[in-house]
Order: sequence, then structure tokens, then C-alpha cells
Amino acid sequence: MIEQLEPLTRHAGVRLAALVTDDGVPIAFCRPGDGESFDGEGGPAGTEVSAELEALAAGAVGLVGELASATGALSWRTPERICLRAVRGTLLMLRTSNAVLVVVLEAGMDPEGLRLPMDGIAARIQRVLRGMGEQSSAPTPNEPSNPPPSPLPSRSAGVAADAFGEEAGAVSRAENSEPNPDSTRR
Repeated sequence: MIEQLEPLTRHAGVRLAALVTDDGVPIAFCRPGDGESFDGEGGPAGTEVSAELEALAAGAVGLVGELASATGALSWRTPERICLRAVRGTLLMLRTSNAVLVVVLEAGMDPEGLRLPMDGIAARIQRVLRGMGEQSSAPTPNEPSNPPPSPLPSRSAGVAADAFGEEAGAVSRAENSEPNPDSTRR
């Protein structure tokens, strides 16, 4: 995931780019210049996540969740892009289907300049995650595509039954009864 975040840190004014789960757990982060990075799978740097990054991730996802519940009560769409400006910098958050892309900018930087790069990074990350899901759901060469037959007798071996437990050949009372003479069709 770091390879996906690195291009974002090359933009002027970006202090940190991070990918966070919907629960607030940092998946990966990358800082420009010093090469400090982290990948949840023990990425290239192999460093542990600092308490500062964990607090940022939890706070960002908490803010996204609060805004989603506030806008939901107003029957508005859930915001996908959130920009929080402060004196010391700007916090940008982009919600995807199962993660949040978080970017911290230096003070005075224009967050609109990162709209297109963040959209591109989010789309790339979604493609990578979708590809990982397809690989894990595909059967392996040693794994049979169909499970072997069970040695136990199945219900289909006997008389077929419908959802109500009645035999398939049985006629229900409603089908067997004669129509009510009082009811007329128009």
C-alpha cells in the first residue's frame, strides 16, 4: 500500500498520507523526505505505528463517522470528502467503500490541489484491494471446485418435500376444495 501512497507525498505541502480502516486502524502511512513509512504487513520500513499516528487515524475516522450520522439525520448524502482547516495545517479525508484516505497538509496550502490526486490514489487502492479479494476467493489448483459427495444420505434421495415439509405429490387443501359459491368474479 505504501507504493500507492508515495506519489501523494510528493506534492508540495503534504506532511503525511495515510490509509486507515473504517474502524480507525492505520493500514499504511507515508511521510515525504525522511522515508518514514509503515505497511500493516511489515512493509519496507518495518517500523511500528506511533501513538500520534494512531490518534490521528482514530480522530479522523471518528470525525467521518460523526459527520455521517449528522448528515444522515438530515437525509443528506454521506460526505465522501472532508476538509478540516486549522491554524497549523489542514486535514483532508476521502472515504472509500472500506477505508479512509487521510492527508495532512502544511498551513496555508490549498487542499483543492489534491482533489484529483486523492481520487486517483483512492481508485488505485480500491483496485488493489478488489484484486486481493479475487485472488483469495479463487480456488487453488489443489483444491477441488466442487466438494466431494457426502457419505450420509441426503434428503433429496427420499421423497421430495416443499418448504412446508409436505410431500411434493400431495395436493393441498386449498387446491382440493371446491370454490365458494358465495364469491363471484367480476
